[in-house]
Amino acid sequence: MMPTLFASLRLEGLVGGWFWPWLALIAGGGAFLFWTYYGIYLRSERPLAWGLFALRCLGLLLLALMLAKPTWTRADDEIEPARVAIVVDTSRSMSLADDSGTSRYARTLAAVESLTKKLKTPTKDGRLEVDLFDIAGKPLKKLPDEPDADFTDLTRGLRRTLAQSRSRQLAGLILISDGVDTTGRASFTDWEDAGVPIHTVGFPRGIDFDLAVREPTAQRRVIVSNEMSIEVPVFKRGTAAVEATVHLKRGSEVLATKKVQLPAGDVEQLVKMSYRPEQPGSFELTASVEAAANEKDTSNNAVNFPLEVVKDPIRILYIEGFLRDEFTFLTRHFAERDPDVTLIKEPRRSSSDDGPDKTLAEGLLSDKTLEKIDIVILGDLEGDYLTQSQYKTLLKWLDGKNHSLLVLGGYESFGAKGFRNTPLNDALPVVFGDAPQSEKSFSLQLTEKGQSHPIFALSADKVQNAKLWKESIPLDGMPLVARARPGADVLATNPEALVDGKPAVALAVQRAGGGGQVMVFCPDTTWKWSRFPRLLGQEDLLYGKFWSQTVRWLAGRALDDSRPLISVRTGQPVYEAKKKVTVKVVRQRRPGTDLTGSRYVVAIRDPNGTAVPGLDPRIDSTDPDIATVEFYPTAAGRYKINASLEAEGKVLANQASEVLVRGADLELADTGTRPDNLKAIAAATGGTYAEIDKADEIADRIPRSQRRTLKVHRTEFWDSPWLFAAFLGAISGEWFLRRRNHLV
Repeated sequence: MMPTLFASLRLEGLVGGWFWPWLALIAGGGAFLFWTYYGIYLRSERPLAWGLFALRCLGLLLLALMLAKPTWTRADDEIEPARVAIVVDTSRSMSLADDSGTSRYARTLAAVESLTKKLKTPTKDGRLEVDLFDIAGKPLKKLPDEPDADFTDLTRGLRRTLAQSRSRQLAGLILISDGVDTTGRASFTDWEDAGVPIHTVGFPRGIDFDLAVREPTAQRRVIVSNEMSIEVPVFKRGTAAVEATVHLKRGSEVLATKKVQLPAGDVEQLVKMSYRPEQPGSFELTASVEAAANEKDTSNNAVNFPLEVVKDPIRILYIEGFLRDEFTFLTRHFAERDPDVTLIKEPRRSSSDDGPDKTLAEGLLSDKTLEKIDIVILGDLEGDYLTQSQYKTLLKWLDGKNHSLLVLGGYESFGAKGFRNTPLNDALPVVFGDAPQSEKSFSLQLTEKGQSHPIFALSADKVQNAKLWKESIPLDGMPLVARARPGADVLATNPEALVDGKPAVALAVQRAGGGGQVMVFCPDTTWKWSRFPRLLGQEDLLYGKFWSQTVRWLAGRALDDSRPLISVRTGQPVYEAKKKVTVKVVRQRRPGTDLTGSRYVVAIRDPNGTAVPGLDPRIDSTDPDIATVEFYPTAAGRYKINASLEAEGKVLANQASEVLVRGADLELADTGTRPDNLKAIAAATGGTYAEIDKADEIADRIPRSQRRTLKVHRTEFWDSPWLFAAFLGAISGEWFLRRRNHLV
């Protein structure tokens, strides 16, 4: 017992000038009662009247006493011990067993009991009191039997505990946890404002074994039937050497497999694999690694990457009459920067008046040569550079399926001795005239058809696209033609040169007999679109896009060929466990691609690699190119989605995606321990870290400070039920006796 310094009885209701009104109330009430009961005595002549007077006076005195608020005040000199807050990780990850086979939480309960007993044991320096908190910073009278928190935020839990302990003498804070924080927080060093040392108790990191796959190095566009090389970076963490198997998959189909020996320690190794695609299309490939060793976290064992498999390359035969800049830049672009083009170039290296190149060698434009050509480009050459039989062969070839001809402008080819006097003249989409060459600089002006044509598509935004062409580098004139033939489409004009009062035709096309195209492009200085940006250290995007898109369109392979036949979409990247997830699969049709009879196949695997059952794509009643599947994830983690489009037993295309599911089991996604987080918190606050089996050693590091305090105890009697009962008894007893004896 602490000594009592003083004790007193005070009438607090009479403080502040209320004494005299209180005294007047008693005196006035007493006088009134005396006068009243003296009258009763005179009328009744019975001594009982003075007994009733005494009861009424007692009631009056009790009422006056309640109004005076009697209070008993006692001040004691007390010694208050310091307190220790113990924050216990009550999250679900604590239910996992550690290397001893016992759950982390069971070991934590034992550690808390040992710590509490040691902290509360008095010593010569004093004693300590213990307050328990859960991982959310909520005060506890008793720890729960099982950990049930769905989320771990170490920082929030500690700061809430400190905030609630601020009014107390806090000697230290102890955090017992596995160190796993599900907020994704990267650092735990910003604890300068903690005010007290935070000591941490954790679990040793077990012998970790983890395999991971990084982004593979591989071509993203390859030609069908050509072997491609893939380098898969495989990372291993762990002390022991292991044999691992690397797989290359397309959906569930295994394309290639390779076994690798990974030495002891943390290593990263490039695994080289090869694959020969046998069909064109847009695919999503998966590189994965697995081993027989027990690996707890397999979420990083696979990675997806796209692959575009194209048909045979676009084969171009380019015949040029002069070694001019247009030829140099075009051949360089197709040879070095467009992997989908195979270029055969046949320039004339001597003048037209002498030498062996007066005419094109007969075998260079024969049926055998042209049977494997998709596009023939004719540059600036005289009409008689090709023989009559070669023109006949070329026109016959144009009647073949999807064969296209591109004629480039030039002084000779568009001049008096050019193509106008050859059998090719009638197959071209323009009519040659007598107008001279225009030497005035100009920028292409797209016609209405040109503005929507794929060869001019520099941007998906039509306004931005028009601006890019309007601001393009001007060209140095061009040879002029009289007009376009009836039925031909004019896609671009030269607004600076007028022919018959109209802008001169710059680019015109018409359909060839076999379904291909015949294009005449009059400007002969497009090389400026490449050279000038390069001189400024910039990419020649306009030049590259225009010519690559042009040859693809002429070959019947518009840019839509690069669009996947199928895409996978989810409403959001993150879902909650047991909530519906809707996966939308969209079939993206291409011109010339027959998808009749194709069907959707959707496969989804949960974080453990188990297939989700009952996934039957439901076709949209308003759009047959859209199908959806729905499922309810039961566990947290990453769900892998693979959707494919199949026809006649063949996979036309597939796409992969994934969604992250968060929920209670997110706590169990990372099964390891993170003592490094706990050590960082202890180091930043001046605390110490101890492993779980040595938790009670922390009790010796907490000072047993105590402080003397003056504890004032007040006992108020004015609202005492006994005092009120006595008041009611006196008043009621007086009234009862008066009524009973007919003294009213």
